[in-house]
Amino acid sequence: MIDSARKSDIALKEGAWLIADAHYAHYNEALYDFLSRIKTEDLPPQIVFMGDIFDLFFPNAQNSIQPNRKMADLLQQIARQCEVIYLEGNHDFGLNAFFAGRIRVIPRSRQPLMAGFGKKRIALHHGDLLQGVCYELYTALIRNPFVDNILNGVDTLTNGAVINRLERYNRNKKPCYKIENFEEMARRRLDVLMQRYGFDFWIEGHFHQNIRFEYGDVSYFNLPAFVCAKTYTVTRFDGETIRFEERMAT
Repeated sequence: MIDSARKSDIALKEGAWLIADAHYAHYNEALYDFLSRIKTEDLPPQIVFMGDIFDLFFPNAQNSIQPNRKMADLLQQIARQCEVIYLEGNHDFGLNAFFAGRIRVIPRSRQPLMAGFGKKRIALHHGDLLQGVCYELYTALIRNPFVDNILNGVDTLTNGAVINRLERYNRNKKPCYKIENFEEMARRRLDVLMQRYGFDFWIEGHFHQNIRFEYGDVSYFNLPAFVCAKTYTVTRFDGETIRFEERMAT
């Protein structure tokens, strides 16, 4: 059933920034370098972080907090000056209690976040859905509080062995890649998504492809991964038209 009666969760603002997949870590501080240089008067009215802003941040695991503290503090500082919305990804979740209401955190279970612009409905999702039964079981398991407590206990007793192993794994991954036939795959996913939700735009990260296209009456946009392109996206409203401008982080 199409969820066309669902009200918008937020109003997407003119000039809002969409930033996806920065994968911040102590070995990749590009997003921190960019955001820390921005003056208060140059901040947009709204920033929507589209998930995987951190490469490895699960506040329930105590040993993942300190390596991310500098970036997390900066985001909270920015949130005092403009509206900040954070869609959790698959590399960063369990953030709501940590950010203590200063940043509006949208867990995976509450995505897509529906943004309104006039009569247009814009669905915002990190992107890690329709990945198969095994992925759904995995992502539910790693978010289970009981499992989290066990892993955190093991990590604490082993002086951070679990977090260190995950970090080594992440560091060996190559985040910038091309997925063959991605547009065809995205169209198949849209066929399913359009049966579940009513939207005019589907915007997501996760795949790092920076591709947009029209599919029937729907517009699709896989956002650029900041870790690869060092770019972010700015929303522009022109009458009844929405434009998305890609900008270099300078």
